[in-house]
Amino acid sequence: MGAVALDLVGSGVVGSRASRSADVRRTRAPRARLRLGRARLHIPSVVRGRQLPHQRAGGEMTATQPHPTSLPVNGEGANARTDVVLVYPQRAPKQGRHWIMPSLGLMYLSASLRRAGYSVRHIDHTFLERDDVLAEIERLRPSVIGIYCMITMQDEALSLAEQVRGKALTVVGGPYPSGEPETFVDQFDLVAVGEGEETIVSIMEHLDDRRFEEIPGVVFKRDGEIVKSTARQRSKDMTDLPLPYRGDIPNDEYIHYWRKHWKDATTPLMSTRGCPFRCDFCHKSVFGDLFSARPVESVVAEMREIAELGYDHIWMSDDLFTLNYKRTFELARAIEEAHLPLTWECLSRVTHVDQALFEQMHRAGCKRIFFGIESGDERVLKEMKKGITPDQARAAVEACVAAGIKAAGFFMVGYIGETTDSLIRSINFSSSLPLDYVSYTIAYPLPGTGFYDRVRERRMHGEWHKVRHNRLLFNTDFSEHKLRAAILKGAIQHRLNRMHMRPAARAFQLATDPVLRALK
Repeated sequence: MGAVALDLVGSGVVGSRASRSADVRRTRAPRARLRLGRARLHIPSVVRGRQLPHQRAGGEMTATQPHPTSLPVNGEGANARTDVVLVYPQRAPKQGRHWIMPSLGLMYLSASLRRAGYSVRHIDHTFLERDDVLAEIERLRPSVIGIYCMITMQDEALSLAEQVRGKALTVVGGPYPSGEPETFVDQFDLVAVGEGEETIVSIMEHLDDRRFEEIPGVVFKRDGEIVKSTARQRSKDMTDLPLPYRGDIPNDEYIHYWRKHWKDATTPLMSTRGCPFRCDFCHKSVFGDLFSARPVESVVAEMREIAELGYDHIWMSDDLFTLNYKRTFELARAIEEAHLPLTWECLSRVTHVDQALFEQMHRAGCKRIFFGIESGDERVLKEMKKGITPDQARAAVEACVAAGIKAAGFFMVGYIGETTDSLIRSINFSSSLPLDYVSYTIAYPLPGTGFYDRVRERRMHGEWHKVRHNRLLFNTDFSEHKLRAAILKGAIQHRLNRMHMRPAARAFQLATDPVLRALK
């Protein structure tokens, strides 16, 4: 889904769905976050490529710049030229504390390229100045520059691309270009769509002959026409997937940042890919519908590596960590038996779970579970095609808390079919749950989703890809003012409940329900 949110942050390590989905399927738009009590407001923030003079996408090499297959792997030697430079254009904010993590997607690409024998450097822009990034690219002289792109970092990605034009073949990948590849074909030599591990290796294999149309999962322009290769089919078997290469990541700086601002140094890990459900608002441009899981021993091995790097906590960035009940139980038991000095958190549906599973996850170090509840109104949930009910949501949250795990909930307001009654019902439902953290999101349509197609008929007002604030982008029966008031109402009620001031929360609810009804 794409959404702009006002998040009420509870205690512990928390963050927006956008930041947590950086390398995964669902693209969520940037969100605004409000912390009551500490007055924190956070509003988070692809390459202008061209055909090189000596080579052209889908054409022949015309100059003497061959792919350096004879150079030492990983750029060894004073005059060695690096095959691939991968750039993650995230920038650490100058002020405030934010949920920032390295790119798992680029770590996987780096590992796949290394296994195939190519030299590669993964540059994480997060703590670097732009001049330092450009100087490193100049020093490495890569044949290919790959840039990751999601909606929240598109400006940085585009500006970087403008500065590296002509220096190498440019490739863009990630959730945003995977969902809208046509948007990028005039700015990049190649657009990689979907999973990139095999695609990037195939691009290197075709660097000399330029027959990129033979590579599944790429889009580019040739002679003014858009060329789309066949779609890359995902494999259900993740056994052969290498562990993501973390050697190029500024781990010490991430650890320092997290301990300074949050307490526990956190990094991402992905144990499964894909989601078989068809929520109307969700944009699964990278991993799609096919659900696949890594072997349990592979996940534990990666967790052990993360612990050795000095991290304290893991964000399981799976779309649905708990989808396969038996596998989740086995993984949690294996994590428990490994006795690793790590805690972790994950995403879950409110179905496919029970208290026994939560208790095993708790013994394995799970500290918080984020549930995509979205609404407390059954009719609106049907409009969203969520396939859940409020009763199921309550049962899952209460079982989670009873097992000793903190529960968090995502909610969306202003969806198609929302009424004043359903809006009030949803806000009051969210504050009635024993949630440690709650995120309220103004419904936000992303191209490629059923939701986008439906609201486009209502006339969009504003450009979805330029949003950096909590905005309503389509015509509806509600004003943005009313939705903001509903979000604030829910945030205050939630906070009062968390402070064990339930009578005050109830009184506030009764006093504000008619006020919200009166707003236009």
